[in-house]
Amino acid sequence: MRLAAILLLASLAFSPAAGAAESEPEPDPPETVLRLSETVEKRVRRDRLRAELRVEATGANARAVQDEVNRRMAAALERVRALPAVKGETGSHNVWEERPDKAPPRWRAMQTLILTGRETVEYLQLVGHLQNDGLLLGHLQHELSPEAARAVEDELTRTALERLFERAEKVAQTMGLAVGHWKELRVGSAGGGQTPRPPVPLQAMRAEAASFAAPVVEAGDAPVRLAVEGAVVLVPDPRGP
Repeated sequence: MRLAAILLLASLAFSPAAGAAESEPEPDPPETVLRLSETVEKRVRRDRLRAELRVEATGANARAVQDEVNRRMAAALERVRALPAVKGETGSHNVWEERPDKAPPRWRAMQTLILTGRETVEYLQLVGHLQNDGLLLGHLQHELSPEAARAVEDELTRTALERLFERAEKVAQTMGLAVGHWKELRVGSAGGGQTPRPPVPLQAMRAEAASFAAPVVEAGDAPVRLAVEGAVVLVPDPRGP
């Protein structure tokens, strides 16, 4: 009896479980994920002017040159405030001592003034008036405002997504697959590219003249770009090969 009980236990230990006898389901095949990106561009008219001018003073007394810069900058800001459409902003204010080889030491002070606004006759005349007042024009260039870039954002988004979806379909067809579902989709913001112009040489701005005419400018176009990225799952084509 004891031997029979041992044999019975051994047979139970090596017999497969009832659930294990059933075949396990086949694992799902690994996903085929396609990652794509598209960038679209449109040229938009630059709509804003940015001018950078500066007040400079030189003399033997540090306090005197700083006082001169302060007075001339205050007068310049009064001119700017008379045109509410033009935004004036003061920049860095620097004072330093110069020691020429064959001349006595001297002090130099400088402060910058930045003007931004739409291109208008009044804006350009203001720049000319400030030059007449002795301010030096560092540079004057057109920019594309963020508002102008955002104005074409919906159009660029639609174009970029259409190209992205069309490209995904073509890649899937080439591989004998079909577009399943999109796992990720990222849409950027429209951004305008700026093309800085080189500063106007200081010697040219110091030329003696009775008065400065208003600067002559031409805006030109700036590229506005928007990028989209996505990850799409490709599945077997239900139509078959």
